[in-house]
Amino acid sequence: MTERFAGFPAIARATPIPNIFFTAVLPKLRSPAALLAFLWVARFAQERRGAPALVPFRVLASDSAVRASFARLAGSAELLAEGLNECLEMGILVSAELETDAGRELCYGVNTPQSRRALARAGVALAASPGSAPARPDIFRLYEEHIGTITPIVGERLLEAAERYPQAWIEDAFREAALRNVRNWRYIERILERWAEEGRAHEAAAGDSFEARRRRYLGGAAPRGLG
Repeated sequence: MTERFAGFPAIARATPIPNIFFTAVLPKLRSPAALLAFLWVARFAQERRGAPALVPFRVLASDSAVRASFARLAGSAELLAEGLNECLEMGILVSAELETDAGRELCYGVNTPQSRRALARAGVALAASPGSAPARPDIFRLYEEHIGTITPIVGERLLEAAERYPQAWIEDAFREAALRNVRNWRYIERILERWAEEGRAHEAAAGDSFEARRRRYLGGAAPRGLG
């Protein structure tokens, strides 16, 4: 018989989980292994010092509590890798090969803007889950096709733009720059900033108000400058 848990203390360290996880992710998880994998990565990533806060697979696989939780699912701790792969396929975790004290290792982290920006700043490409295409935002492809090599600093700004503007805007901004034969990211940024502030000509002509466009594309928040 399993020993009954005595209850949580009044004050204890906690691992934050975004509320959207419970509404948009949890109902779509196919296996308990994926749920455990996500929770354990979130737990360990919170304890990591520095950025990016990614956890080596070695650390997860060697932890006795992690192994015990997966062993209870099917008598095997090998489900950890399967759970991690499902999380990568869903996009709730990211992974990358990083240099650690033990050498170069595959590491996992929660898919947040902070994690993606930290990886871009470090010039590290996201790893792909088995059988999938590399996890690269479309804006990276557009930049390489129209402008050239992506540096770590540019990569961070591209990720910021991908999170701020609709994909259709980004594609159209690259297209407009190409038609004007301007191969410069700052020029494309200015196009996107202008559309966010003033709206796009064909949308305004259709009687769509700026406030309606802002709510639709920017979630109601006032647009911020990129600096």
